[in-house]
Amino acid sequence: MKKICTLIIACMLSPLAMLAQQDTNDTDFFQALFGVDKLTIVKDFINVDSENKDAFWEIYKTYEADRKELRSERIALITDYAENYTSLSNDKMEELCKRSLKQSKNNAKNIEKYFKKLKKAGGIKAAAQFLQIENYFLSLSKTAVYENVPFIGELETIE
Repeated sequence: MKKICTLIIACMLSPLAMLAQQDTNDTDFFQALFGVDKLTIVKDFINVDSENKDAFWEIYKTYEADRKELRSERIALITDYAENYTSLSNDKMEELCKRSLKQSKNNAKNIEKYFKKLKKAGGIKAAAQFLQIENYFLSLSKTAVYENVPFIGELETIE
């Protein structure tokens, strides 16, 4: 039975394994969902006055670099969960939960930090659009993970 559960987990997590093997580039994710890369979507969505454009987009580039680092940490967390799913001890579950909470806080802090910077560079409307689209993308990304990763104990009920 354990072999069947392991096989099911491997099949469910294979899309995430492919994602983890890529560098921190999201091009495939956004291309698959929207048919274009993320920057194209963001530039079409966010309206920045022409006199503030260069400063705004320079800050946004820096944000993307920081966000991709956080994304790498998130993928490492998901990979660790997947590798240990069939033998999760209480200590391992607690470790994963703490890392998950920390990762979520770090992501929120990063978005808040850049919201403030982008507001100064491009105004409140552009910063609010940044906040809205980033939260949307983050929700899509989390949903994709939840749809492909079994919940703790979920596969134990398969007998």
